[in-house]
Amino acid sequence: MTTINQLSQTLGQWIRWMRLQRALTWYLRGLAAALGLSLLAGGIGLYQARLLKQEFLALILFCVAALPLAFAIAAYFWRIQPMRAARYFDRVFHLGERVSTALELQNENHSVEIVQKQLDDAVSVSRQIRPRRDLPLRFPKLDLALALFFTLLIGTLWFRGETLFAAASQQRAVEKAIAAEQAEIEEIIKEINTSESLTNEQKEALAKPLEDAMKELKDNPSVEGAVSTLVRTSEELKALSDQQALQTQQSLTETGSSLASQEGSPLEAVGKDLAKGNFAGAASELANMDLSQMTPEHLQQLAEQLESMASSLAATNPQMAQQLMNAAQAIRSGDMAAAQQAMSGAASQMVQAGQQITAAQMATQAAGQLQQGAGQIVAAGGGQTPSQGGAMAQGQSQQSGQSNGGSGSGSGSGSAPQSNQAGSEASSSPIEQNNGAGDGGESAYEQIYAPALLGGAGGDTLGVPTSGEDGEVIGTSPTTAEDGESLVPYTEVYSQYNQFNRQALENGEVPVQFMDLIRNYFGSLQP
Repeated sequence: MTTINQLSQTLGQWIRWMRLQRALTWYLRGLAAALGLSLLAGGIGLYQARLLKQEFLALILFCVAALPLAFAIAAYFWRIQPMRAARYFDRVFHLGERVSTALELQNENHSVEIVQKQLDDAVSVSRQIRPRRDLPLRFPKLDLALALFFTLLIGTLWFRGETLFAAASQQRAVEKAIAAEQAEIEEIIKEINTSESLTNEQKEALAKPLEDAMKELKDNPSVEGAVSTLVRTSEELKALSDQQALQTQQSLTETGSSLASQEGSPLEAVGKDLAKGNFAGAASELANMDLSQMTPEHLQQLAEQLESMASSLAATNPQMAQQLMNAAQAIRSGDMAAAQQAMSGAASQMVQAGQQITAAQMATQAAGQLQQGAGQIVAAGGGQTPSQGGAMAQGQSQQSGQSNGGSGSGSGSGSAPQSNQAGSEASSSPIEQNNGAGDGGESAYEQIYAPALLGGAGGDTLGVPTSGEDGEVIGTSPTTAEDGESLVPYTEVYSQYNQFNRQALENGEVPVQFMDLIRNYFGSLQP
């Protein structure tokens, strides 16, 4: 092996040791950077309540495993120029520039003797160098300190950040609940658009609130925004639910069950379809009946069945009921053409009723699903349970009704004020007014302004509660009371009057137009 090859081999060993030192340095720098980056990203994620505890751990492990290793590999294989390395080693090993000079003489035009002597000297001195002894691996203190500092911060966040992790877990549950609700709304919209029982106008009317809800859920995925959107959309769908159509459905189903039970009757097939809810099929059966092929007995039975159907539908669908009655009358009079035309008209009304029933059913079902979805989102956000959330609006409505109408009742000779505003809190002192005793029996209804009674008579009568068999009104004494003063504090008899008034309201003894007035009046007197 020539002298220059020996020197190159020695320099190569030193360079590999240099690469190892540089890789170790950059590994520690990468570790500090990885810990700092994971702490920053994790802190932001936890502040925004978007990072779960296991995800935070996965982020730390990934950064610690990948980033330092990438730094070390890049540092190890980064290109090193031999001449620059030789100068570095001459300085570090105190070689007096022997190695770098020997390499420079190889590239310049000098005598062979001078070059050989320089090479021999460089090789001789370099053999005495041991990189592991003279250039030991060192750990950068600053990078190591940073890594330890970030590790302590991450440990503190890990063991003391339970509240943040719980908030993130809750937020993730809310996001999943909102995403599930969005998927459910998409399915509802798809079902509406593919329904063959709805008209285009009905499809558009039902799908529009749901599409708006989808957009709002994407724009505002918070618990408050999502619940508000779902509850409002549910109310809009309830408004689209035609209660008369649902009542018509019940009447048609009951009528269909009755007709289906009459075996061999002309409308048996129509009844079976109605009982199953197949209104389009029932309408087709009714319109395609051939009256000319029926015997007089069957025609008589058909007329009776049509009249029965008309009677059951008179309150819910008077148009269909009128067509059915016209068909029955035409059959009895022998005008089969008119009967056939009336039955076709009734079938057309039945198809329309079926479309309205389907739209009402879908609106009611969608409203219920949205209410349930709102409850699930509230439950995911740490609020009420899904069952409580589904009944949230109903409970609020009942609570509101109780607050407005849950006051007591009573009766007396004084008249109620004409204001719906509740008065101030009542005291326990006697009422200073001319509150004489009632007659203890029924009295004629005293006409008070109400639109339903303008210019009319024959109002309802109200029973005045009594204290006993003698008919004396509770709360006053006609023999001992002085003018302008009641001797019995009204707070002692309020509960009894409250009970009497409640019974009167429940039994329908109070005119509807005065119920709110009486509720507010007794509400203002509540002790």
